[in-house]
Amino acid sequence: MSEPRPLRLGLAGLGVGASQLLPAMTTGPHVRLTAVGDVRQTALDQAAAEYGIATHRSIEELCRDPNVDVVWVATPSHLHAEHAILAAEGGKHVIVSKPLAITLDEAEAMNAAAERNGVLLLAGHTQSMAPAVRKLADLARGGVFGRLGMIHTWHYTDWMYRPRLPEELDSARGGGPVFRQASHQVDIVRLIGGGLVRSVRAMTVQLDAERGAPGSYTVYLEFADGTPATIVYSGYGHFETGELTGKRSMAERVPEAMAGADERAQKEALRSARRGQEQSLGQFGLTIVTCERADLRESPDGLWVYERGGRREIPVPRELRGAAELEEMYQAVVHGRPLSHDGRWGLATLEVCLAIHESARTRQEVVLSQQTASPN
Repeated sequence: MSEPRPLRLGLAGLGVGASQLLPAMTTGPHVRLTAVGDVRQTALDQAAAEYGIATHRSIEELCRDPNVDVVWVATPSHLHAEHAILAAEGGKHVIVSKPLAITLDEAEAMNAAAERNGVLLLAGHTQSMAPAVRKLADLARGGVFGRLGMIHTWHYTDWMYRPRLPEELDSARGGGPVFRQASHQVDIVRLIGGGLVRSVRAMTVQLDAERGAPGSYTVYLEFADGTPATIVYSGYGHFETGELTGKRSMAERVPEAMAGADERAQKEALRSARRGQEQSLGQFGLTIVTCERADLRESPDGLWVYERGGRREIPVPRELRGAAELEEMYQAVVHGRPLSHDGRWGLATLEVCLAIHESARTRQEVVLSQQTASPN
């Protein structure tokens, strides 16, 4: 019996985030990149020359391409809903980079479009797909170390001072760290904690008015079963969490780029420089999971397990960024396996991110209502 043919993949958007996904898209055993769509002709010409694929000057054209089975939407956040719905209406399965959308109404419309057209919607480009995080979730919820007690994830970076387009620093259009970075952290914590966040209490911090969006936040989450979790982030580029996880510190490396007069040009240069570079899913800050009989956290090669009497390491293989999403979609389309990070999961993560903004504005606890359980 012959193997099913690979899924034919169309990539919507050729920005920096998409460039991180191209190695998995062009080397994975179960997908074949057949087309890309972008408004910039230079980006399209480069993709055609490098990969020999079809190019489209609009997402509408890409979504009508008969040689595309799945569209990965990697366009700006405020366009995710429009482009995902176009793909679904065109009969394509859809993967959407985080955040799924920028409002719950948009996310609901995306899910409705997928369900109405009989296609699959997957919330992707998230650090919860990292193999070590998936292993953390298995161990924390599997009972090996007793009851799950609490979860903490902290991350300090220079995100605010990398080259940014205006929409990337505009919270109204899905910009700023709460949408762009908390999506990762919320997904990590939800996957480990069982998915069902009961409430959110948060504060955001804006330390540089010229950069627009708040660049830091502190979040306290309570899960439905009472498990507590904290999420902390700063993108102001002083301390870097890499000092605690084995990476170089901020002081020891040259920044990729700093804010300047022509950030659009810097962004384009960064996109071109990163195209085709292999990017495995490594540690996203510092995540510590406390169970009844052990503490767990990521190590450079997998996980560290801290038990009474010592520490041991559990090796976990690395994967290219985007590989898990592509494999999950393939297994769902070809073999009928359920998606773990489906559109409802993405909506629930978005609900937490929106609650961070709301709680910071009102200085009140926000109780959630649209959470979904972690996959078994």
